[in-house]
Amino acid sequence: MSKIAVIIDSSSAMPVAIRNRYHIFQVNDPIIFGDEVYKETVDIHSLGELVKMMQEKKQLASTSQPAPGDWEEALNLAKASGYNQAILITLSSGISGTYQTANAIAQSYDGMDEVRAWDSKIAVMGAGVQAILAAAMAEKNRSLDEIITSLEQLRSTIDVRFVVNDISHLQRTGRLSRGQALIGGLLNIKPILSIDVQDEGKIGAVGKARKMSGALKEIKEPLRQSLAEADYPVRAYVIDGNNTKLGDKWLKDLQSEYPTVKFERGVIGAFIGVHTGDGAMGVIWARDWEDLI
Repeated sequence: MSKIAVIIDSSSAMPVAIRNRYHIFQVNDPIIFGDEVYKETVDIHSLGELVKMMQEKKQLASTSQPAPGDWEEALNLAKASGYNQAILITLSSGISGTYQTANAIAQSYDGMDEVRAWDSKIAVMGAGVQAILAAAMAEKNRSLDEIITSLEQLRSTIDVRFVVNDISHLQRTGRLSRGQALIGGLLNIKPILSIDVQDEGKIGAVGKARKMSGALKEIKEPLRQSLAEADYPVRAYVIDGNNTKLGDKWLKDLQSEYPTVKFERGVIGAFIGVHTGDGAMGVIWARDWEDLI
């Protein structure tokens, strides 16, 4: 019988308790300061910690993707734990080369019966929720093909809006692919961004607000439209980048306005935080993964 391992990269910022509950393996993404390489969740545990390091070092961080050997190591660990198939779920190929590397390893690794790579086309818990679905299905002895089919269904319903305090980080790291003219060089505005999950999985500016409260109002509009069109139960994640208080406030606000949606909290980890900067906020919504098992 096939036993399928789910392996993610750390940019999903999946809570350890959830990872342990679903027996999900993780490859840790590298964060770079000059010549020094740190591993997310091993050396740098949160965006708050990263912000502190950048202040102390008076230096901005950059990111790289996990080495091919990191994926092989995770596969070897899964194999030693009794798994004979695996699915590698990565952050968006429109943001990083991680998927391409994972896919190459999936095709060349010969220690298991079958290994596949899956491009989440998103990051943080938008990718994490896809890994949870895959792991929950693997627990029920579903095949890799069945898991991929459900992942396609889930990914086709994912949408996201997020807001950053400072667009310069996304510009500096080359992750803003479109909408530059929309935000121009305006100071004191909060750019509202999206990821085109149904296309290339790239980040683009789609709006702007003067304040974080205005940003939430802007985010509610596409969420409301999605809910009006959805003929399935919806689960959403309120994501904060080192601002727990505001994240909890947004959660309360959204829960009271959209009582039919299952809202959960999530965070932007250090790796994605290199690109978003401190204090970013977001909402990710999709078909409830439990509806797809």
